[in-house]
Amino acid sequence: MKAPELVIVGGTPSSGKSRVTLALIRGSRDPGRAGVAKVDCVTTSDDAWYQARGVPAVRLLADRFCPDHAWLEHLPEVVEWARRERLGTLWVETAGLCARCAPYLREALAVCVLDATCGVRTPERLGPHLTDADLCVITKGDLVSQAEREVFEAGVRSRNPAAPVVWFNGLTGEGTLDLARAYADLAPGGGPGTWTPRTPLPQLYCSYCLGRTEVGIATL
Repeated sequence: MKAPELVIVGGTPSSGKSRVTLALIRGSRDPGRAGVAKVDCVTTSDDAWYQARGVPAVRLLADRFCPDHAWLEHLPEVVEWARRERLGTLWVETAGLCARCAPYLREALAVCVLDATCGVRTPERLGPHLTDADLCVITKGDLVSQAEREVFEAGVRSRNPAAPVVWFNGLTGEGTLDLARAYADLAPGGGPGTWTPRTPLPQLYCSYCLGRTEVGIATL
C-alpha cells in the first residue's frame, strides 16, 4: 500500500492543536481514512481522546529526548502503523515546545496553531514553525480584545505572508467552516516514502545532551 498523505500540526503549547486537528479531519475530503500520531514528552492521553471520537491514534513519547528530533527519527515506524491501519491521511500532532523547531516536511502539509493569549508580540519571536507553515490557525480569540486580535493577526501575516490565516474556537466550533475551506484549497501532501525537513532542526548533541552535569565552560 502506498504511503499515506501527511499533515504536520505544530504550534505553541496548549494552543488547541488537538481540537484544530480534529476539526480539520472532520472537514477533510475523506475523514474516515484519517489517523493521528500524537507526539509528546513524558505522557499524554490525547491518543485516547482521539480514539474516543472515532479517530485511530497512536502516541509517541520522547522521554528525555527532544520530541521533534524523536518523531522524525521514528517517522518510518509511524508511517508503517498508518499503512497497517489503511489510512489515507496521517496527521502528526507535535509536542509544541520551542519556537525554533519546526519538524515540517517538504512532502507534507504544515499547519501552525497559535494561541492569541500569548501576547501580540509572540509572532515576531517565532521561528520556522510559523514561517514555514502552509496554514496558520489562531485560537482563543474570544479571550482577547478586537484590537489585540487585529494586531496579533497582522504579526502572523508579516511573518508568513503566503499562508492563509484562520481564527478558530475549539470550544464553540466557530471558524470550522473557514478552516475546512482553507484546508480544501491546499494541495495534499503525499510523500513518496522518503521525507526531508523544510528547515534543518537545531543540532541534537552537545555536552549537556550527552550527560554533562557541571555548569560553565571552565569545567570542560
